Amino acid sequence: MNLLALVKTSFLRSYYWQLKPWSFGDINIHGCAEFSLRTEEALALLKSSPQFDLIHSNIAIIRQGYRSGMKAWLKQPTFIAGWRTWQHSALWYAGAIAHDAFHAKLYFDAKREHPTREPGADTWTGAEAEKQCLAFQRDVLMALNADAKTIAYVEEWAKNPTYQGHNTGWRGWLDYLRRWW
Repeated sequence: MNLLALVKTSFLRSYYWQLKPWSFGDINIHGCAEFSLRTEEALALLKSSPQFDLIHSNIAIIRQGYRSGMKAWLKQPTFIAGWRTWQHSALWYAGAIAHDAFHAKLYFDAKREHPTREPGADTWTGAEAEKQCLAFQRDVLMALNADAKTIAYVEEWAKNPTYQGHNTGWRGWLDYLRRWW
């Protein structure tokens, strides 16, 4: 890890521990004041969508982080929103929240089928799962009256959703660390 990354990581960890969590209904929000306000704005948009119950039932915490990702396996499933995600438009951020809520849904569906073991990574991550999450994200964005350019962008990614890299092992972790979103 280079020195800049180490300083960023140390600063972010100490900074976030000082913050008080906010909440939006049953969803807890952990981050700075600006992050919390942006998250509430995105959740307020989602609340008006027909898909909000699915989103709400699969995310317990939304936390500010360096890069975006879903930790569905935690006792309180947590969506970590990277800076580029939550700084984007409220509409795009809402779509990202919906997308990762669907990853959690896929995880919980697989866990229900085999409650005594952890679901395989391909049941809730990887290219096929990503296609389902992008389809859900598209549906949510359509329900929120997103512009045609935004919808086309999500549809383009759904054609070959391998941008997230590997989904298991050390290579998966390294690909996660390379994310810019």
